[in-house]
Amino acid sequence: MTRDSLNGDKAPQTLAFLLSQVGIHASRRFAERIADVDLNPPLFRVLNLVAAAEGQSQQAIGAAIEIPPSRMVALVDELEQRGFVERRPKPEDRRVRALFLTPKGKRCLERGRKIAKEHEQELTKGMSATDRKLLVSMLQQIVDQQALGKGVHPGLSEKDQAK
Repeated sequence: MTRDSLNGDKAPQTLAFLLSQVGIHASRRFAERIADVDLNPPLFRVLNLVAAAEGQSQQAIGAAIEIPPSRMVALVDELEQRGFVERRPKPEDRRVRALFLTPKGKRCLERGRKIAKEHEQELTKGMSATDRKLLVSMLQQIVDQQALGKGVHPGLSEKDQAK
């Protein structure tokens, strides 16, 4: 079978196929790139979350983006072992541990964000700023309509862990 004999295949022209194709490509390429700072995408995601919500518990942060508690514990344990985050007792409830970035974690996150920005620029190469904003807006509509949740990434959520 040759490529020419597949001319009747309409799948590559559908939204679902194209989203899947771009999503898989973007995920793989980002994982390769973020490995340069010795992270993987889930660890980078949690670093970003800790930075956005410093002083919150890992339970609160994990619940906000639907990461199962056992998965969140493993991710935070790994970040703590690498010296990127630290757990501190919360003054109002010493049983609860609040998460904070360490200086090393802040430096790693800064490098990771630079990689993420370069990745997005590479992914949208040839698109105008207006088109990029429009694409993001349209994709956000899909996320909202499908009730995927703000910042919830497939593979990390409780729904995906149950499958």
